[in-house]
Amino acid sequence: MFRKLRNRFVLLNLLTTSLILIASYSIVFAVTSVNVRQKPLPFSEPLPLDQSEAVADFSGSVETSNFSEFETRILETRIREDRQASIDRLLLTLLCTGVAVEVIVAAFSFYFASEAIKPVKTAYETQKIFIANASHEIKTPVAAIKANLEAADLSSENHWIKNIELEADKIERLNLDLLKLAKTDAITEAVTLEETELKPLVKSTVAGFESRLKAKHLSLKTSYRLETKTSAKLNPADFREILEILLDNAIKYSKQKISLTLSPKSLELKNDGVTIPPEKLPHIFDRFYQVDKSASGSGLGLAIADSLAKRNGWHLTAASDSSSTSFTLHF
Repeated sequence: MFRKLRNRFVLLNLLTTSLILIASYSIVFAVTSVNVRQKPLPFSEPLPLDQSEAVADFSGSVETSNFSEFETRILETRIREDRQASIDRLLLTLLCTGVAVEVIVAAFSFYFASEAIKPVKTAYETQKIFIANASHEIKTPVAAIKANLEAADLSSENHWIKNIELEADKIERLNLDLLKLAKTDAITEAVTLEETELKPLVKSTVAGFESRLKAKHLSLKTSYRLETKTSAKLNPADFREILEILLDNAIKYSKQKISLTLSPKSLELKNDGVTIPPEKLPHIFDRFYQVDKSASGSGLGLAIADSLAKRNGWHLTAASDSSSTSFTLHF
């Protein structure tokens, strides 16, 4: 992430410098070229050019009376050639200077960008460590609270106890999301790829959500646009994790129906019900961002899915219209 930020900073500096150099050098070259070409020749009456080879260097003013017509033509040709050579040298000088300036700007930009993002990087690393440590610390008391509630002799219905159980479940889900996020950020090694059959992987993942679908009276339509035993080289654990997050999100916000479409290179999950306004769509994968602030959840699910997708070199996109919302994973 920080490498991309640094490279973007360097690229913006180079683009800005390039535009300034191109504009200024173009003006210098154009003005100089016009002045040189329009400067009158040191002859009272220009004569037709001749392709004869010049025999001597020429500079300064010349009196035409001291030369024959043939010599005058040679001198005029030589002057024009010298002027064109001067313009060509100017162009080469400007190009070399521009390249040198861009190299210097790139070096300085790279150095200063690296220095500028160091405090941000340090703060980010500290935040990751804090989230991981805090999640581990929270995990133990939450587990103890739930274990004690289960072990307690509560023969009669008590809504206060039910509230405690609900809140404990919320804390546990939030804690699990924070742990997943910290784990995703901490992983730096290369992804392990396996040749995996897509249809069985998707079907087994969907099977785990059947009870939730029935509980909310939702219909799930699956469409497999695959050839027989179509497989892909990917990380099945990350693929399953992303699919689980997308299914959980679809079930949470769907009204009646969900559709899942699997093709050899993409997975699309679409649901009706709650839609996303266009101005909020670009932020849908931001951490802790929720379109509906009153909705349950931590706002980390889609952020985790997006991090997992980027880690694998995949691309996760979202789209929403007046009647439905869809998420597509390109792998």
